[in-house]
Amino acid sequence: MLQLFTMFLKIGFLGFGGGYAMLALIYQEATILGMTVAEFADLNALDALIPGPIAINSATYIGQYYVGFLGGLVATLTVSMPSIIIVPLFMKYEQTIRKNPMMNHALTWIKLASVGLLFGISVTMTLAIVFNMATIFDWQHFEIDWLSCIILLSSLFIHLRFKVNPIILTGIAGILGYISYYLF
Repeated sequence: MLQLFTMFLKIGFLGFGGGYAMLALIYQEATILGMTVAEFADLNALDALIPGPIAINSATYIGQYYVGFLGGLVATLTVSMPSIIIVPLFMKYEQTIRKNPMMNHALTWIKLASVGLLFGISVTMTLAIVFNMATIFDWQHFEIDWLSCIILLSSLFIHLRFKVNPIILTGIAGILGYISYYLF
């Protein structure tokens, strides 16, 4: 329980850039608890389908998965705590912060780092699920999961070409994956 508390408190304080940017931090910490990439991918799919902030949904899921109801509650409250403290302070000093060029410069770099974290977790999940690789250098386990590859590329094409909502695409991909892997 203490490990969950410290883990999600750290994520809450360091998780700049919103829920998607926090996914890399959540993944890193969840692997310490023993979560696999496939389990994290399932968690990520649930995050897209369940209403609510991604970081809170992830914290609740991981806490409940490893400790039970009380773990989910502790993880959820802990990941939210920094925002509950920092947002009112930011609101009080917002104009001062906005006028400070050094703070604006720092926030620009934090935004760029958030994009890098999101890209990193995307590559990690794609390598593990589509190519069965633990890292980019794990070529001895390279094996393409053709169904996952087709679903990934089709979803990307449909989203970019027809602007279909990613939540709908996630639901369809989940149904196709379920039919393929569990019924056949």
